[in-house]
Amino acid sequence: MAAVLNEDLAGFLEDFDVGGVIDGQPFLAARDMPDEIAGMGGLNSQSTHYEILVITAEAERLGIDNPKLITVGGVTFRVRDRRMIDDGAFSLASLTKV
Repeated sequence: MAAVLNEDLAGFLEDFDVGGVIDGQPFLAARDMPDEIAGMGGLNSQSTHYEILVITAEAERLGIDNPKLITVGGVTFRVRDRRMIDDGAFSLASLTKV
């Protein structure tokens, strides 16, 4: 268990970092843009769900929470929500493109 706690979280994200900025402060962010298909009354609608993987401690320090505006990969988004995943070291933030 101690080996997991000593992992370099930033090192994990650096290979996938697309560059995040909030209030002029940079942060590491790995972007995910899965498509979602929603069926309504026999009709299907497809949309893109934007989210980023961030280090929880950094997200808390920088205030990456609803309704902040952030820039990821040069594109502006509004934070919809943020939730910790797995052991809480990382969080997923859901975004809306502005």
